Parts: sequence; structure tokens; C-alpha cells
Amino acid sequence: MRIEDTDKVRSKQKFVDQICESLIWMGCRWDEDLKFQSKRNELYECKLQALLESGNAYRCFCEKDKLANIRSEREKAGMGYSYPGTCRSLNNNDIKVKLENNTSNVIRIKIPEGETRFLDSIYGDISVNNDELDDFIVARTDGSPTYNFTVVADDNDMNITHVIRGEDHISNTPKQIILYKALGYDIPQFAHLPMILGEDKKRLSKRHGAMGVQEFRDKGFLNSALVNYLALLGWNPGTEQELFSPEELTRKFSIDRVHKKGAVWDNQKLEWINQQTILRMQNDDILVQILNIDSQWGEKQQEETLLSVIELMKPRSKTFVEFIETTDYFFNDPKEYDPKTIRKRWKNFDVNELVNEYIQCLETVEDWAVENVEVELRNLSDRKNISPAKLIHPVRLALSGIGVGPSLFHMMKVLGKDICVRRLKKAVDSLPVEKH
Repeated sequence: MRIEDTDKVRSKQKFVDQICESLIWMGCRWDEDLKFQSKRNELYECKLQALLESGNAYRCFCEKDKLANIRSEREKAGMGYSYPGTCRSLNNNDIKVKLENNTSNVIRIKIPEGETRFLDSIYGDISVNNDELDDFIVARTDGSPTYNFTVVADDNDMNITHVIRGEDHISNTPKQIILYKALGYDIPQFAHLPMILGEDKKRLSKRHGAMGVQEFRDKGFLNSALVNYLALLGWNPGTEQELFSPEELTRKFSIDRVHKKGAVWDNQKLEWINQQTILRMQNDDILVQILNIDSQWGEKQQEETLLSVIELMKPRSKTFVEFIETTDYFFNDPKEYDPKTIRKRWKNFDVNELVNEYIQCLETVEDWAVENVEVELRNLSDRKNISPAKLIHPVRLALSGIGVGPSLFHMMKVLGKDICVRRLKKAVDSLPVEKH
């Protein structure tokens, strides 16, 4: 596990903690202590010196302003810019004098003639004419090494055999291969993954509302569901299967089935996978997940009651946070009633009379079972010669404060007789809101 923190301005401990916490939550572990590039300067200095001594790199004393002017003139002329190689042929005496005078300098790699080729595990054979590359900088004026150099030195030192990264790094790969060869290193196998795209088919970013790993966790997504969805963004097993455990993905994944084309992020698909994953879980495990997010959920309730709520509500919840937010009425009387549902389901005092009659029926029920509370409602509907829905909807509104939810009669069973009767009586006293 390597932390690439050579950019001192952007590198802070809180970011390192965030990276580690996110990877651990996603199920990723590393075997050795973290390696920080900022603490590996001795290795980099040694390898930079080796490049200079072999003649594969050289010191460049060109002033930034002059190079900027050259770049500007070429761009105005519609020409591409590359470093003109001004300092390539400086002799040792010239270099010595400039160093003794403390002349600012960078170290540049000497691009060889010919072409650089590599076989990408996803995109196949890729070749670049070396004339298209300029002698890029491997060490800045303050001596600090650049990204392309440090990753090559680190990959060799850490025995990296495969480099798997986004396709936006393809342009870096020829540069790094040149460095591998210049340093006498074995070249790893490269695989460049297609980018994840927003709905506008452009690279997914924060302007699309893209979230970090911890935000998915905090919103109540399961790590296994997120891994499942991410895997399917650029890969498929060659079958119709969409739901995988991490163990199944480990067995079935192969890089030769990764797509070349970028995939569009679909939050609804992620929510569906998360919901399906929740449905496959044991209720006891769901309870643990919920309490990890909100330790106060269902406080003072018997565990049996909590498990009953979970059994009833898990088919209706896309995330654990949504589950918590939509189950409050199981533990607390509604403080208000949904206005839209009132207008549609509790239009006048005729509903009050109907609900009052149902309350009287319920008060006679001794065995508070699902079928018994349902029979009482349907029998009353038959006597009144009305559709059961005329009573089901206002009763649901009275019990939960909203117009949608799980099976009414199963909900009533979980709430219990005393709570149901109390809430129904309160609604009869409170609704409809506008009394004339």
C-alpha cells in the first residue's frame, strides 16, 4: 500500500486516514506497513544519480520564462510544443560551472530514438513514436522527484508485477517504460481500465454529484453491494447474473472481460443492487448494520419487535439510512399527517365515522393477529357496502402519518392493539385538518 504524497500542498494526514478507512471498509487489506513516497527520498536520489551517470538523464538549466516564450510562440503558430533539447549537449565543465554558481536546474530524461510499445491487457498493442515525447522532467528545481519517476522507482522496489489503473494514464505509460528501461528494471504488465462516466458521457466528477466511498457508507450502502456494482460497471461474467458476493467476484472475475468503453454511472442500479443485497441478509445481521449507523434506533423496544419491523420493511428500503428514516412511526406516534394524503383519503367527517366504527370493532379483538384485524376491516366494509380501500387508506394515514407503506395488517400486528387504537382515536380527533 503506497501513499503518493510528493505534492506537499495537497498531502495531509486526514486524506491518508480517509483512504485507509475507505479501503478497509471496502474489504481491502495490505500486508506490510504503509509506504510513503515523501519518506523515500534516499531511494529516489540514488536512482536519479544512476540516470545521470548512465547518460540517460541530464541537468537542464533553461530559464522557465524562456521556455514559456518558446511554448507561446509555437502555440500561436499552431505548432505543438516539446522541449527543444537545449541542454542535452552541455559538457561536464559547463555543468560544473553552473552548479558552482547555484544555477537553478531540473533533471530531464533523455528520450531515445525509435518507438515505445507495450501490450495492454485491455486495449491490446499500443505504440508511440518517441519523437512525440519530449525530454520530460524527472526532478524539479528543488530536487523533488516527479510522479512518473517516483512510481517507476517504487514499482521496482516493491516488486510490482501488474499496474492496473484508469485509461487516463495511458499517456504516462510510454514515459514510464522508457524510465524502466533506462534504470534496467523489468517492465510490469499494464492494464488500463475504462473511465466511469456521468450521464453526459463525460468523465464522472464532483460536478455530477459523484460521492466518495465514505459517503456511500454514511448513506447506508453495503460495502459488498458497492463492490458488486463497481465490478459490473466495466465487466461482465458473460451471463445474465447481476448479484455477486465478494467471493463469487473473486472466483469469476477475469481482466480479459473488462470492456474498452466507459460505463455510465447509474445510481438507481446501485440502489437496486443494494436493496437486493439487503433482502438476502439475515434480519439479525441487518439489525447490527442499522445500530452501527444509529445506536438509538428502536430504543427501549424488544429485539423481537425490531426484528419484526426489519422483516416487514426490508423489501421497501434501498439503503439502511432510508430504512431508519422510514420506520420512525413504528416507535413514535405521528406528529403530523401528510397533507396530500389527507386531501385524497380523509376528505370529510364521513371518514371519521367510518374509522370510529373500526375502532369499536378492534377493541373487541382479543387475539391481535394479522388475519383478525383484517377480517374486522373487511367485514365492516361489507356491511357499509364500500371498497376495503376506503377504510385501509385512512387507517394507514392515522397509524403512520403517511399514505404509503408495508401491508397495513402486518403493520398493525407489529404496532400492537393499544398503539393502533390510540393512534386511530387521535386521528379521529385531529382530522380532517380544516374543520368548519
